[in-house]
Amino acid sequence: MRLGSVVCRYILEMALKNKYSFTENGIAKELSLSPNTVSVAVRNLANVGAAAIYKRHFELKNFDKALYYFSVNRKLREDIIYSTYFKSSVGEIEKSMPSEIAYTACSGYVNLFGNDASDYSEVYVYATERSCREIMDRFPKNRLSKASDYANIIVLKPDRILGSLISESAFDGSAAPVTQIYADLWNMKEWYAHEFEKKLKSRIDGMHGKKILQ
Repeated sequence: MRLGSVVCRYILEMALKNKYSFTENGIAKELSLSPNTVSVAVRNLANVGAAAIYKRHFELKNFDKALYYFSVNRKLREDIIYSTYFKSSVGEIEKSMPSEIAYTACSGYVNLFGNDASDYSEVYVYATERSCREIMDRFPKNRLSKASDYANIIVLKPDRILGSLISESAFDGSAAPVTQIYADLWNMKEWYAHEFEKKLKSRIDGMHGKKILQ
């Protein structure tokens, strides 16, 4: 995942905790990124009207614009490090996953909120290097794995920040941050992903404790 997207996700997640004012140096220190990386990401948000930059700080002004910018620029398929087909239900696959993973997409939503959207056929997870090896052992490649349309287990490489949090078991219910789940759903082609996306957007809207200026 591009570093600018990591910055954007951090800002979005902080906004869900009612924090909308930031300094670029503060984010750079928090995420161990260069100030220039943060500055470019913030300018991009400002250019689409999602943020306003002031002399000593910047503010998130339009959460939805930032979320959509994050989602549109997400390159999901670039982060796939392993995929395979395993003849089993998604529920059984999810139960057989190792530790040091974070569910995303449909599995991430269900893990956090239960399933009030749709049936689904694929399990998407972020995995550390160690847990990816475990997944490969538990769910080996087979003849159908060569056809990506048949893959029902998709392992994604986490960015450095996400990977560290996974290793520290920082996620409630072993699911990725909700804004990351949303962006990943946005980038899926399956029809039912859109059903989960709509449900998650409604839940995200309900998380706002403060009105964002439109």
